[in-house]
Amino acid sequence: MRIAIIGAGLSGIVAAKTLTERLGHKAQIQVFEKSRGAGGRMSTRRTDEFEFDHGAQYFTAKNHAFQAAVDAAIIEGLIAPWQSAAKYLKDGEFEDDTGGARYVSTPRMNSWIKSMANDLDIKTSARVSAIVKNQQSWTLEFEGQPEQSGFDVVICSVPSPQAQILLTPTGFSGLADLQDAKMDVCFALMLGFNHNLNLPWDTLRSKDGPASWIAVNSAKPGRPESGTTLMVHSGPYWSNTYSETDKTLLQEKMIEAASELVGVDLTTADYSTIHRWLYAAVSTGAGQPCLTDESHKIIACGDWCLGGRIEGAWLSGKAAAEQVISWA
Repeated sequence: MRIAIIGAGLSGIVAAKTLTERLGHKAQIQVFEKSRGAGGRMSTRRTDEFEFDHGAQYFTAKNHAFQAAVDAAIIEGLIAPWQSAAKYLKDGEFEDDTGGARYVSTPRMNSWIKSMANDLDIKTSARVSAIVKNQQSWTLEFEGQPEQSGFDVVICSVPSPQAQILLTPTGFSGLADLQDAKMDVCFALMLGFNHNLNLPWDTLRSKDGPASWIAVNSAKPGRPESGTTLMVHSGPYWSNTYSETDKTLLQEKMIEAASELVGVDLTTADYSTIHRWLYAAVSTGAGQPCLTDESHKIIACGDWCLGGRIEGAWLSGKAAAEQVISWA
């Protein structure tokens, strides 16, 4: 069985890893990723002086299987609990931001997923432009690269809007559920300081706006202890409204809003940049672990299936793999 997996985010890597372990020599699995490496939104931006987890900030574990995977990764030193001082700014008052135990990958947010990807067959800088039926198998067409043919199964583990574009021409039976899944834009502002800001919290959550989430990235386990790195994420409504606005202007707006919340002039940052996640938060999920078209042997998976979050991505990738295993 030849299996193509489009996307090397967490769901795609978990699917590939599970299939490799369970099917062994019964399957040939190839992962295709448009960017330069695995990770998706479990990503880390590195400069000469600073590091930023500019995608997913942390994760929780509620599912028993996912918790077991997290516990195993803790033993390997790839995940650590984050005992963060978390605050929520509500009606001008700071309240404790409660929830389950928080975890981060260490020493960077992409460390866990890169470890899982080590032994997989991943072709990077490979942007799939079309999925085409060729007799009894599937052919993947790429932008600026030769096509690859002969796949029995295709797992599409990209954001739902991108999956719609790729899967609509295939006659994918799960298209209606795929179209129901909605994702939001998010702008990620990265601020690096060569001195310690000594803030009284590690994370600060606020209302939707240009600075709805602020995290002291340098407070996470395993991160460099000198200086301070801040991550500021914009809220979904604000992000969607200004999704096509000049990023320089948005960066100024976000620094201004974050400075007001923090009570510190953040324009003094020694380093600052902004990144637009076009498909970040999930406002409406598909409501099921993955979408399956058995007759075409196509599966769509991703965090958008279960409403977002790292745990949702992991569960979706597992579900996709189990579905393929049932066909083997």
